Amino acid sequence: MEVLKGSPRVSLSCGVPFSPMRSPTYNKLPQVPIKLTVLKLDGTSFEIYVVRNGTVAELKMAVEAAFSHLPKTGPGRISWAYVWGRFCLSYDGEKLLADLDCIREYGIKDGDQLEFARHVSVIYSEKLPRSERARTKLDEPNIKAMEMGS
Repeated sequence: MEVLKGSPRVSLSCGVPFSPMRSPTYNKLPQVPIKLTVLKLDGTSFEIYVVRNGTVAELKMAVEAAFSHLPKTGPGRISWAYVWGRFCLSYDGEKLLADLDCIREYGIKDGDQLEFARHVSVIYSEKLPRSERARTKLDEPNIKAMEMGS
């Protein structure tokens, strides 16, 4: 492709100006989802699908969607505010705490396994009564010791 000097990148083959700002971007192409397995604390697992460059928030939404068949109210209802206030997802031992982080930053790829990990968020713990906050902080090291087999 020849480009005329002094012009805004005009192709001689078709005479159409080329502008990087007007060219289609990769963001508009449909993204192929990746499959991830999520290991629950009881040892069972389930699968979710997210886009390759999705965020931690999108992972959480995919987890919630996996349980969409359960009732929204009454018995059997899951309080996602409670779940995300006490637990988080982790990958390769690292907790995924920042909702806006891209999952690529953690090295997560198709076929990988995520795990639920115990975690009390600062926002959630501020809503707890003082006595429960203190008890939660004291219990946290014991939970880790139990998980390690001590």
